[in-house]
Amino acid sequence: MKKILLSVICVLSFGWAEAEMNKTVPMAEALQISAKTMNKSLPVMVDAELRHDKVEAKGNTMILKFTLVNFTLKEMDGEKLKGLMEADIKQSVCTDAETQDMLKKGMKVTYDYTDKNKKHITQFKYDAKACGLESNMDKLKNILNLTQKG
Repeated sequence: MKKILLSVICVLSFGWAEAEMNKTVPMAEALQISAKTMNKSLPVMVDAELRHDKVEAKGNTMILKFTLVNFTLKEMDGEKLKGLMEADIKQSVCTDAETQDMLKKGMKVTYDYTDKNKKHITQFKYDAKACGLESNMDKLKNILNLTQKG
């Protein structure tokens, strides 16, 4: 399966939402706008086996929903899919500079996979901690800890 770089689309849409409104909006609201915008061009085939169905925003979490169009849960269980895709997805999400910035601000990203019969296979969830990043809240806690010790 192809390496998926959809986190970049998510971040670009988030930036578009802020720029379009010409003001800073709460992340949850901006993610809602981004999901609505992205869904206008979905579903779309990523490759011969994977379809990107839709995007949902729940709070500070962007959920990207995919279907493995040629597989059943029996043929492609969660462990098998993780073995095939987890490293590529994590690298895609965690190494993009714009995505890192959003993760540090509290955004979470979930990739959700179902089989061709709409049976859930697995999810991949990422936040600042999962990507080995220090979130803004972590930075604040560290500053407070240093201040209290000093």
